[in-house]
Amino acid sequence: MATPVLAEFTAKYHHEPYPAISPSRPELSAAGKVVVITGAAGGIGTAISHAFVEANVKDLVLIDLNQVGLLKLKSELEDLGKSKIHPFVLDITNTQSVKEAFNAIEAVVGKIDVLVNNAGYQNLGRHVLDIDIDEWFKCFEINVKGSFGVALEFLRHAKPDAVLVNLSSIMAHYGVRLGHSRGHSGYSASKTAITKALDIIQEELPDIRIVNIHPGLIPTAMAAKIGNTSLSKDSGRSLLNIT
Repeated sequence: MATPVLAEFTAKYHHEPYPAISPSRPELSAAGKVVVITGAAGGIGTAISHAFVEANVKDLVLIDLNQVGLLKLKSELEDLGKSKIHPFVLDITNTQSVKEAFNAIEAVVGKIDVLVNNAGYQNLGRHVLDIDIDEWFKCFEINVKGSFGVALEFLRHAKPDAVLVNLSSIMAHYGVRLGHSRGHSGYSASKTAITKALDIIQEELPDIRIVNIHPGLIPTAMAAKIGNTSLSKDSGRSLLNIT
């Protein structure tokens, strides 16, 4: 039986921002904007943070549980530009803490222009009969409850024409018959759930622009944890940078 082949949706894979989407382009400027990023200290969150500073964002709010990583990132970003960097150590699954954090954010920087809902959790890849149900359900605690709670507080503190960018996952879109999702029912299902929930919020709040996007299979520390980096188009270039 032939091995299934993934369909290619693009002819060329880019490893760096190319000119058409460079954050340095004047028409893509974030000057005057207030942006909040969750999971900011992780691999994808750090890259997004750097891009917004390159785009001259006015105030960049960084949310993560990793205080050491946040402070390191804050220092890096302050060396790059004039953006004001505001780190918040926050457990996004704690609903009351999320409410207090967004009240504090608005008190410091005003209404928010953009939320990048990037924080996430991926369970260990195990056969269904060997799953630790508590670790499996942690995907729903962070990827659904946490992300949805952050989205709700953002909407309460957002400007009328704000944008919510939700980092979905390729694991929410893979065909299950290809085998790449085996062992990841918790992560795949939770990412599918939050993606669909935000689709519905877009219908309810048409003045807020909501974008669900999956970045592809990126060789981050989270991907390395479950051994998926070998499948990434970037695996040969980026593995050395995984910690």
